[in-house]
Amino acid sequence: MRVIVCSTLVVLAACGPVKPTSDGGAVDDSCGIDCAAQARFGLIANRCFEYSVSEATKSDPPKLGALVKPVFTLEGGVKVMPVEYREGGQTLMIDNFSFENGSLKLLRREFPRQGRSVTFRNDAMAITGVTWLLADAAPGQNQTSTVQADTVDQSGMHTVEAASYRVTTQAPTPAQLKTPLSDYASGLRMLTSQMPDRGADPIRTFVTDLGFITITSPFNYAGGNPTPVFLQRVRDIGSADAGSEPCSLGIP
Repeated sequence: MRVIVCSTLVVLAACGPVKPTSDGGAVDDSCGIDCAAQARFGLIANRCFEYSVSEATKSDPPKLGALVKPVFTLEGGVKVMPVEYREGGQTLMIDNFSFENGSLKLLRREFPRQGRSVTFRNDAMAITGVTWLLADAAPGQNQTSTVQADTVDQSGMHTVEAASYRVTTQAPTPAQLKTPLSDYASGLRMLTSQMPDRGADPIRTFVTDLGFITITSPFNYAGGNPTPVFLQRVRDIGSADAGSEPCSLGIP
């Protein structure tokens, strides 16, 4: 493992722009970055996903809220769709997603409670991210990203270490497709391993054109023993039927 500690200015100076690409034709970015990919993966600005601690019954208030924020630009001109994970109105973690040829990539994960963030870069220190799901994601796929994991602490210091990030997809069982919102007919089980581990989610379940129906995450830079949460409601903040409560505090 190669570990490098450097100042903010040195790392940022090495960063170059990374722009998502598409398979022919112009990408419709009127809703953020790539409207078709955003719809496929459920990354619609101001959409709130609320989760229960039970696969059968709703939690009141929800155990977890995942709020998709409007498009944001990282250093180097890299556009992302941030997702804030909230419990009781407090932000536990923020994921910054983008797309490449319609595939979903995680570029940066932030841990506000620990004052840390992890950005996935190439050897030239440009933000490239790690692949989560391909545009044609299906069971039996293995995606391994070899990157430089750039951790920034509260003081602004960077620690850069070589990292391997692997995502394996499986076909979920019927029980793994059950949530308080619905029993889904099909989806993908996403198994993640990161070495060294910096708070990766071991398991998620994804349904196309909806998003993640289950999330198992430590929401912690140091990892931990996560418990799964199950989708109980989806609402678009600002719409007539969204309710008046912020994401993670809504009525089930």
